[in-house]
Amino acid sequence: MDLRQRMLDAATTLFQVEGLQFTMQKVADALHISKKTIYTVYPSKEALLVDMVDALFADIHRVKGELRAASIPIEERIRAVIVALPEQYRALDFRLLDTLDEKYPAAAHRVREHLESNWEPTITLLEEGMAAGRIRPVSIPVLRQMITASIECFLTRGDDGTSYADTLAAMIDIIMNGIRRRDNEV
Repeated sequence: MDLRQRMLDAATTLFQVEGLQFTMQKVADALHISKKTIYTVYPSKEALLVDMVDALFADIHRVKGELRAASIPIEERIRAVIVALPEQYRALDFRLLDTLDEKYPAAAHRVREHLESNWEPTITLLEEGMAAGRIRPVSIPVLRQMITASIECFLTRGDDGTSYADTLAAMIDIIMNGIRRRDNEV
């Protein structure tokens, strides 16, 4: 494994424990290298965070690809793809976009870029579901904007005792099932 990847892995592990409070010195200590060596690869903590964001979204897109190909009903694939989160990130609290905006704007910008890009596979699934009559026809641009805005909102709000993964699950349940009471619900 190359040094850059080892730095990303160490920083990600530290982030899982400390959030944004991890330091470049702690990354260096975890790798048994000097902090100066880290700065030859990453000129700043923000540059490291940008690469961490890119790595996270690469993992998310990998999981989405696996889910798109799964042998489950299209509605379940749509649900799973929209809220895909790799297992190793499920326990993380991602509600830190406000802090990123304040201290690491390039990393915050990269998060937003990722949220707004690479929707084509999801759009294709939605179109397939509509064509098959499995989901009702809806405006895909409106749905996309609703989901993106919701996720961005979840990334900025404080901890209310609900995990980020549970918040995503509640969001997709409302989107997929609506708020109308079903006949079988009391």
